[in-house]
Amino acid sequence: MSRRFKSYLNNFEMKEKGKAEEVEKVASAFFDNLHEPKKLQGERVIAGADSVLMFAPFSNRKQGISGHLFVTNFKISFVTADKSSYPDGDNNRTPQRNKLLENTDIPLTCVDNIYQVSSGARRKKLIPGTSVTTPTKYLEIHCKDFQIHVFGFKFTPKDQNKQVTDAVVHFSHPCKDDLLFAFEFGHSSRFEEHQSPQFMDKEDWDREIERLQCQTMWRVCDANYGYQISNVLPEYFVTPINLLNADIIKASAQFVEKRVPTWSYTYVNGASLIRMAHILPESDFKILEEKILCAIKESSGNEKDLTIVDLGRMCPSLPDIRASLEKLKSIIMTDSAKDFYSTDSRWLTNLESSQWLQHVSACLNVSNHVVNQIIRDSETVVLKEETGSDLTCVVSCLVQLQLDPEYRTINGFQSLVQKEWVVMGHPFQKRLHLVWSPEPAAELEQSPLFLLFLDCVWQLLQQFPSSFAFTETYLTTLWDTVNIGLFETFLFNSCWHRKKFLKEGRKMTIISLPSAWDWKFQLGDEQLLLFNNPLYLLRTSYNLDHVVDSAKTALRLSGEKLRENCYALLLGNPPPTADVFALQETILKPEVTPSLIKLWSQCFLRWIVPAQIVGGGNPSQYMQQCILAEEVVCLKHKLQSLTQQLHELSPHQQSQNGNLMQPQSRLKNPRPHSGLLFGSSGYQSNQKQLSSVYITSSFPFSSGVSQHTQHSLICGPLSRYLKDTEIDHDYAKDDED
Repeated sequence: MSRRFKSYLNNFEMKEKGKAEEVEKVASAFFDNLHEPKKLQGERVIAGADSVLMFAPFSNRKQGISGHLFVTNFKISFVTADKSSYPDGDNNRTPQRNKLLENTDIPLTCVDNIYQVSSGARRKKLIPGTSVTTPTKYLEIHCKDFQIHVFGFKFTPKDQNKQVTDAVVHFSHPCKDDLLFAFEFGHSSRFEEHQSPQFMDKEDWDREIERLQCQTMWRVCDANYGYQISNVLPEYFVTPINLLNADIIKASAQFVEKRVPTWSYTYVNGASLIRMAHILPESDFKILEEKILCAIKESSGNEKDLTIVDLGRMCPSLPDIRASLEKLKSIIMTDSAKDFYSTDSRWLTNLESSQWLQHVSACLNVSNHVVNQIIRDSETVVLKEETGSDLTCVVSCLVQLQLDPEYRTINGFQSLVQKEWVVMGHPFQKRLHLVWSPEPAAELEQSPLFLLFLDCVWQLLQQFPSSFAFTETYLTTLWDTVNIGLFETFLFNSCWHRKKFLKEGRKMTIISLPSAWDWKFQLGDEQLLLFNNPLYLLRTSYNLDHVVDSAKTALRLSGEKLRENCYALLLGNPPPTADVFALQETILKPEVTPSLIKLWSQCFLRWIVPAQIVGGGNPSQYMQQCILAEEVVCLKHKLQSLTQQLHELSPHQQSQNGNLMQPQSRLKNPRPHSGLLFGSSGYQSNQKQLSSVYITSSFPFSSGVSQHTQHSLICGPLSRYLKDTEIDHDYAKDDED
């Protein structure tokens, strides 16, 4: 063999070997990535464990998926490449609901309690600040969204077992706010300011009082600019126009947390809604409080006395609300079918003993009382609470929702939450327990007030289903967003706290965090379609009163019975406005009797598989409403097109055999989209996905029922259900005619 040929052969072998090594390297990197969680900017893996089992809910820990469990500085992430472990292989995997999180991810700020089951079936709660001393057999993670995740470590190496358990306990309960993942994420991200009113600037407050036409009686005050008065109040807030900054500064020292009375809302009759903290008991300057109240009375435009509503006496206390939710969680949070059915027989008794619905009813009752004082008696109402930052947020928002239709739109509702909760200093970080402290007082500061408020709004939505532009899915998603712990909206105790965190911190650099109202940051277009209420679309876009009344009259004349007479409410009086599409419904006055206050099933029970209704519940109604709204949109477009075509034809053309001839010059108007998931745009794109799924009452949060269980069901697939209930006409082809 020649020397040249040997050299050529050696070079060829080296190249082939290099190619093989490169292929192996690429393949290795590919498969390694399958076992790594997807990370956001600033996110890093803290600990990991191999051969972990994630158990399916209500499977008695006999069914699950094998994979890898990671703890990052943002989440607990379960990653698996074992597609065969799924009930239907890879075809039945639930589509990702959130751009930030996989369906098997748990944000650390969403972790509520952690339980360890060691050998011998001993179960104990893991306390923050302590280390794990025994190997973990099962790890139960109870979340603030009422979901339970159970992981098994039977086949996991012992060192990884202890390491990952310690990491879950430690990193889910940071002891300082700059240890939250938001701090790291904010350093490596940049976000533009949200377009909706943030009420951080004077201009937003000016626009609000101008919208309510009360700028002649109230003014935007800048006495707290630079937080020189109070670090719990915003730099700008609204006060009576004849109250000077000097008076406010002098009086502020007499109130709890220096929270002087502030304006929230003015009704069309001039009556206003005011928030106020208690005056300090040792204060010798009661005259300053009287001076402020007199100025508020003068800005009301009448001589009537102010109505002082002491929320501490009329509403449940913060400890009562916290204890009530703990009792509610004890009866709804389970992953055992045996425990579920054992408590099911005592469900109503346990629900009543939790007192949660009673607290919801109490808040609605107080808001009804305030609304009556404002609209019936034209009296300005002062909501009084010790700190003026908790129950005042709940009641003031409910009152404004009942009085002002603007706040019932999505943008209006978000500006209301921003104005009354975020800017006015509700201590989200304390109430949501985002930062852990060993002090006993820290636990006493926890209270799910924002969840209580969302539940009250849900009750309004149930009683007035066409008055709100958003759906219950929007409210549930908002609660989930609160628990992600990444949005500046719900991360801080006040505007001062927000500014200090974003501009100071450990590294003295500017931190940028997203707003919760930037929904496209975490949700896709199809998820956002679920926020739109089809009944609101029908109510605000079309005058259906005449159509409904005509149909009822025709039925009565024909001798038919109306459905509303056949199925009258038996447990109490119906809501004051029985017509779903009543256009005169500008002021909402909900019924607060126990028979009409319901449990918010979508939020509380969406993960409880035995409690799900297959093919029923609110999602079923929502689909029918979407179909109805889509038909109305399409029929109206068809009518407008025919009318336009008729107007553009000459009289001679109109008389030719009665045919409508389309001129060459006429431009076709595109058919408008309804903006609904089960409409022309949303449903068509979901048709393939929905064809193999049975919808449940937990839609869209919980997985649909697998086709493997169809023999035990009495309802058809979702796609067949939709096909059988829609009008047999392809409106998508109208634009092609």
